[in-house]
Amino acid sequence: MLGPRTRPRFGHVERQVLIGYQDSREGRDALALGRLIAEVCGGTLTVATVYPWPRGLMTHEDLSNALAVESSGTFETVRGLLPGLDVDTVPIAEQSISSALGKLAEDRHATVLVVGSCHRGKVGETLLGSTGASLLHGAPCAVMVAPRGFADRSEQSMLKIGVGFDGSPEAWVALETAIALAERTHAEVLVLSVADYPKYGYATVWTVMTAGELEDAERKEMQRTQELALGRIPPAVRSEGRLLTGSPGALLAEASGEVDLMIIGSRGHGPLRRTLLGSTSRALISSARSPLLVVPRGISMDPLGLRRGRADAPATI
Repeated sequence: MLGPRTRPRFGHVERQVLIGYQDSREGRDALALGRLIAEVCGGTLTVATVYPWPRGLMTHEDLSNALAVESSGTFETVRGLLPGLDVDTVPIAEQSISSALGKLAEDRHATVLVVGSCHRGKVGETLLGSTGASLLHGAPCAVMVAPRGFADRSEQSMLKIGVGFDGSPEAWVALETAIALAERTHAEVLVLSVADYPKYGYATVWTVMTAGELEDAERKEMQRTQELALGRIPPAVRSEGRLLTGSPGALLAEASGEVDLMIIGSRGHGPLRRTLLGSTSRALISSARSPLLVVPRGISMDPLGLRRGRADAPATI
């Protein structure tokens, strides 16, 4: 159940950043990252806190009043952490935090949903608990995850953007998103492609290939794929390609330490217009050192709506 909104809203907002906030260090990380992406995208901010209260114990009016009282201090803290910004705050009574945030994102037509990492993770890395994992596996919009300690970083910028690219349709969406962000922030784009170790061998009447030959063929194919990606990036955007060999999730997580944001696409099958985690994204999310952006599949080549705002002045963040 949604609680009362503490600030009125009028009309549809094209780019809306929704932040899932809990009063914790990880919640403050989400606020800091949400503010950054809102500044880059030119979006408005909505901060939602979910109270896992059981339903049926109070009337609708009593529950609304209880939410208003319970959330007043929390949202006062939020506004203190986001000075000078017009923030819409929404308290929600719902036992499932991931379900509540997902539904709110869908109802508000959110452009991106920002969450913090699990408190059990290492400082400087992302780690999702069960709530975050459930949220990412089916969110109706792009999802950003802040690494632990992000709010305390002296440098919160978006000047180097990494993108995991394997040639899939979802990877092309991630690449287009990276390009659009780079154009707004004058950032450099690092295209990371990984040739995975061959996990099979085969023999036919036509050919017999050794594991080494398979690995070499995989690298050559991935190299061609990466060249296509680099060819798509406009000359005005600085770019670099890097071809790696090994386990994609682990290698992308390691490379994330070099960038200000890592972007990946959702898994290549499942519901359209949803984020869906595969093995690579799961491994990356468990130890990424930079903020992570997962874009949904099947929505458009511009999930953050940045192309529609080309007339907006570029941001330098």
